[in-house]
Amino acid sequence: MKHRQPWISNKLPAEPYTQWEVGVESPSSACGPATMAALTEYWNTHFGADFIRGKGHFPSKAAHINYIYSHHGGRPWGMSVRCFTKELKNYIHSSTLPKDQQKLLITTFNDFEVYKTEIDAGRPVAVKFDKWFRLRWRGKFTYDYHWVLGIGYEVFDDGERSILIVHDNGVRYKDGRVTLGKERRIPYFANKDIITMVGLDIADASR
Repeated sequence: MKHRQPWISNKLPAEPYTQWEVGVESPSSACGPATMAALTEYWNTHFGADFIRGKGHFPSKAAHINYIYSHHGGRPWGMSVRCFTKELKNYIHSSTLPKDQQKLLITTFNDFEVYKTEIDAGRPVAVKFDKWFRLRWRGKFTYDYHWVLGIGYEVFDDGERSILIVHDNGVRYKDGRVTLGKERRIPYFANKDIITMVGLDIADASR
Protein backbone atom coordinates (compact mmCIF):
# COMPACT_ATOMS: atom_id res chain seq x y z
CA MET A 1 0.00 0.00 0.00
CA LYS A 2 1.42 3.36 -1.02
CA HIS A 3 2.19 5.72 1.84
CA ARG A 4 -0.01 8.80 1.72
CA GLN A 5 1.70 12.13 1.98
CA PRO A 6 0.31 14.72 4.42
CA TRP A 7 -1.74 17.55 3.00
CA ILE A 8 0.19 20.03 5.11
CA SER A 9 3.09 19.68 7.53
CA ASN A 10 5.77 21.59 9.38
CA LYS A 11 8.67 20.58 11.59
CA LEU A 12 11.11 22.62 13.67
CA PRO A 13 14.85 21.82 13.91
CA ALA A 14 14.83 21.23 17.67
CA GLU A 15 17.61 19.22 19.24
CA PRO A 16 16.48 16.05 21.06
CA TYR A 17 17.20 15.48 24.74
CA THR A 18 17.22 12.07 26.45
CA GLN A 19 16.08 11.47 30.01
CA TRP A 20 17.90 8.09 29.93
CA GLU A 21 21.21 9.61 28.90
CA VAL A 22 24.22 8.45 30.92
CA GLY A 23 24.63 10.81 33.88
CA VAL A 24 20.97 11.68 34.40
CA GLU A 25 20.47 11.07 38.11
CA SER A 26 16.73 10.29 38.21
CA PRO A 27 15.99 9.13 34.67
CA SER A 28 12.66 7.43 35.26
CA SER A 29 11.06 10.72 36.36
CA ALA A 30 13.12 13.18 34.31
CA CYS A 31 10.84 13.57 31.28
CA GLY A 32 9.55 16.94 32.53
CA PRO A 33 13.02 18.40 33.19
CA ALA A 34 14.31 16.96 29.89
CA THR A 35 11.42 18.61 28.03
CA MET A 36 12.04 21.92 29.80
CA ALA A 37 15.75 21.71 28.96
CA ALA A 38 15.02 20.99 25.28
CA LEU A 39 12.41 23.78 25.07
CA THR A 40 14.64 26.45 26.60
CA GLU A 41 17.66 25.25 24.60
CA TYR A 42 15.66 25.84 21.43
CA TRP A 43 14.95 29.41 22.49
CA ASN A 44 18.63 29.87 23.35
CA THR A 45 19.83 28.50 20.00
CA HIS A 46 17.15 29.58 17.50
CA PHE A 47 15.79 32.83 18.96
CA GLY A 48 19.03 34.20 20.38
CA ALA A 49 17.79 33.97 23.98
CA ASP A 50 21.32 33.39 25.18
CA PHE A 51 20.45 34.84 28.58
CA ILE A 52 18.78 31.47 29.33
CA ARG A 53 21.12 28.84 30.73
CA GLY A 54 21.50 26.40 27.87
CA LYS A 55 23.58 23.30 27.36
CA GLY A 56 26.66 25.49 26.86
CA HIS A 57 26.36 26.54 30.51
CA PHE A 58 26.64 22.93 31.67
CA PRO A 59 29.23 20.21 31.08
CA SER A 60 26.65 17.95 29.39
CA LYS A 61 23.00 17.60 28.51
CA ALA A 62 22.66 15.24 31.49
CA ALA A 63 23.96 17.98 33.80
CA HIS A 64 21.47 20.42 32.25
CA ILE A 65 18.60 18.02 32.96
CA ASN A 66 19.90 17.31 36.48
CA TYR A 67 20.05 21.04 37.28
CA ILE A 68 16.45 21.58 36.22
CA TYR A 69 15.36 18.45 38.07
CA SER A 70 16.98 19.49 41.36
CA HIS A 71 16.22 23.24 41.21
CA HIS A 72 13.02 23.50 39.20
CA GLY A 73 10.43 20.96 40.20
CA GLY A 74 11.74 17.47 39.50
CA ARG A 75 10.04 14.84 41.68
CA PRO A 76 10.08 11.01 41.80
CA TRP A 77 6.37 10.99 40.86
CA GLY A 78 6.85 13.31 37.90
CA MET A 79 6.04 16.94 37.14
CA SER A 80 2.53 18.37 37.01
CA VAL A 81 1.51 20.93 34.40
CA ARG A 82 1.16 23.57 37.10
CA CYS A 83 4.67 22.84 38.35
CA PHE A 84 6.07 22.83 34.81
CA THR A 85 4.65 26.26 33.96
CA LYS A 86 5.73 27.76 37.28
CA GLU A 87 9.24 26.38 37.12
CA LEU A 88 9.69 27.18 33.43
CA LYS A 89 9.08 30.81 34.34
CA ASN A 90 11.40 30.55 37.36
CA TYR A 91 14.15 28.93 35.28
CA ILE A 92 14.07 31.70 32.70
CA HIS A 93 13.88 34.37 35.43
CA SER A 94 16.91 32.87 37.15
CA SER A 95 19.01 34.16 34.25
CA THR A 96 20.95 37.41 34.29
CA LEU A 97 18.42 39.39 32.26
CA PRO A 98 16.24 41.55 34.54
CA LYS A 99 12.70 40.29 34.95
CA ASP A 100 11.17 43.50 33.64
CA GLN A 101 12.89 42.86 30.30
CA GLN A 102 11.49 39.34 30.00
CA LYS A 103 8.02 39.49 28.52
CA LEU A 104 7.10 35.88 29.01
CA LEU A 105 3.86 34.40 27.77
CA ILE A 106 3.29 30.84 29.01
CA THR A 107 -0.04 29.33 27.98
CA THR A 108 -1.73 25.99 28.55
CA PHE A 109 -4.20 24.56 26.05
CA ASN A 110 -5.39 21.41 24.30
CA ASP A 111 -6.22 22.40 20.76
CA PHE A 112 -4.53 21.13 17.61
CA GLU A 113 -5.09 24.38 15.71
CA VAL A 114 -3.46 26.41 18.48
CA TYR A 115 -0.60 23.90 18.56
CA LYS A 116 -0.21 24.21 14.78
CA THR A 117 -0.14 28.01 15.07
CA GLU A 118 2.65 27.79 17.66
CA ILE A 119 4.71 25.50 15.43
CA ASP A 120 4.13 27.72 12.40
CA ALA A 121 5.41 30.65 14.48
CA GLY A 122 8.60 28.67 15.10
CA ARG A 123 7.84 27.86 18.73
CA PRO A 124 8.06 24.27 20.08
CA VAL A 125 5.38 23.17 22.54
CA ALA A 126 5.73 21.02 25.67
CA VAL A 127 3.13 18.24 25.61
CA LYS A 128 1.99 16.26 28.66
CA PHE A 129 0.15 12.94 28.52
CA ASP A 130 -1.59 11.95 31.75
CA LYS A 131 -4.36 9.39 31.84
CA TRP A 132 -4.24 9.08 35.62
CA PHE A 133 -5.06 12.69 36.48
CA ARG A 134 -7.66 12.77 33.68
CA LEU A 135 -9.30 9.65 35.15
CA ARG A 136 -8.91 7.69 31.91
CA TRP A 137 -7.36 4.69 33.64
CA ARG A 138 -8.61 2.07 31.17
CA GLY A 139 -7.95 4.04 28.04
CA LYS A 140 -5.25 3.01 25.57
CA PHE A 141 -3.03 5.93 24.69
CA THR A 142 0.45 6.41 23.27
CA TYR A 143 1.69 7.24 26.77
CA ASP A 144 0.05 6.78 30.15
CA TYR A 145 2.10 9.57 31.78
CA HIS A 146 4.87 11.41 29.96
CA TRP A 147 6.25 14.78 28.88
CA VAL A 148 7.54 15.26 25.33
CA LEU A 149 8.53 18.22 23.18
CA GLY A 150 6.18 18.96 20.29
CA ILE A 151 8.27 20.03 17.29
CA GLY A 152 5.89 19.69 14.37
CA TYR A 153 2.70 18.35 12.85
CA GLU A 154 1.19 16.58 9.86
CA VAL A 155 -2.39 16.96 8.61
CA PHE A 156 -3.90 14.62 6.04
CA ASP A 157 -6.61 15.61 3.60
CA ASP A 158 -9.24 13.35 5.15
CA GLY A 159 -9.50 15.83 8.03
CA GLU A 160 -9.34 13.04 10.61
CA ARG A 161 -5.64 12.43 10.90
CA SER A 162 -3.86 15.23 12.73
CA ILE A 163 -0.40 14.12 13.80
CA LEU A 164 1.89 15.54 16.48
CA ILE A 165 5.58 15.22 15.69
CA VAL A 166 7.43 15.05 18.99
CA HIS A 167 10.81 14.29 20.50
CA ASP A 168 10.11 11.41 22.87
CA ASN A 169 12.94 11.95 25.42
CA GLY A 170 14.20 8.41 24.88
CA VAL A 171 12.91 5.03 25.97
CA ARG A 172 14.06 2.39 28.44
CA TYR A 173 12.80 -1.13 27.75
CA LYS A 174 12.06 -3.88 30.25
CA ASP A 175 15.26 -5.71 29.33
CA GLY A 176 17.32 -2.63 30.23
CA ARG A 177 18.02 -1.44 26.70
CA VAL A 178 17.83 2.30 26.12
CA THR A 179 17.18 4.30 22.98
CA LEU A 180 18.09 7.96 22.82
CA GLY A 181 15.57 10.71 22.16
CA LYS A 182 14.07 10.54 18.67
CA GLU A 183 11.16 11.79 16.60
CA ARG A 184 7.81 10.10 17.00
CA ARG A 185 4.53 10.71 15.23
CA ILE A 186 1.48 10.56 17.49
CA PRO A 187 -2.19 10.81 16.46
CA TYR A 188 -3.67 13.81 18.23
CA PHE A 189 -7.34 12.85 18.38
CA ALA A 190 -6.63 9.34 19.72
CA ASN A 191 -4.79 10.96 22.64
CA LYS A 192 -6.65 14.26 22.98
CA ASP A 193 -8.49 13.33 26.18
CA ILE A 194 -5.26 13.10 28.22
CA ILE A 195 -3.14 15.82 26.61
CA THR A 196 -2.16 19.23 27.98
CA MET A 197 0.06 21.55 25.94
CA VAL A 198 2.30 24.33 27.22
CA GLY A 199 3.33 27.12 24.87
CA LEU A 200 6.16 29.59 25.47
CA ASP A 201 6.77 32.99 23.92
CA ILE A 202 9.51 35.37 25.01
CA ALA A 203 8.80 38.65 23.30
CA ASP A 204 12.17 40.35 23.73
CA ALA A 205 14.06 37.26 22.63
CA SER A 206 12.07 36.73 19.45
CA ARG A 207 12.07 40.34 18.21
